[in-house]
Amino acid sequence: MDFHFEDIIISIINIAILFFLLRLILWKRVITFLRERAERFDGEIEDANNRRMEAETMLSEYNEKFGEIEERGRELMAMSQKQANKESERILADARDKTKAMVQDAQAHIAMEKKLALEEAHSEIAELATIMASQILDREISAADNSHIVEEFFKE
Repeated sequence: MDFHFEDIIISIINIAILFFLLRLILWKRVITFLRERAERFDGEIEDANNRRMEAETMLSEYNEKFGEIEERGRELMAMSQKQANKESERILADARDKTKAMVQDAQAHIAMEKKLALEEAHSEIAELATIMASQILDREISAADNSHIVEEFFKE
């Protein structure tokens, strides 16, 4: 293989001319393209950072609102519990009042039944006493005499 010095110099000159021509024609476009690309990347990075910051802000707002909602839920639960306790106390008081009224009615009914039973017993005793007295005296007693004797008997 032969190396010719002239071919090497012509190749170097061709490369230099090609480099200068390409630099004149393409250099501005390549630099512009690279700058635009860098600016686009910077813009996308800045946009991503902004979105991340927005997301963090939204997350903190969400957490704050969630905390408020939880607190409100606890308050509502406590209020509902208090209201339920009041309602149960009211129902128990009503039940006690009704029970008390029923007991009083039952006691009144018992007292009336007792009174009726005593009156009936007095009547029967009076009749028996009258029958016994008439058998003992062996005479006839009128109804007025009978009532008088019974009254006297019970007064004593």
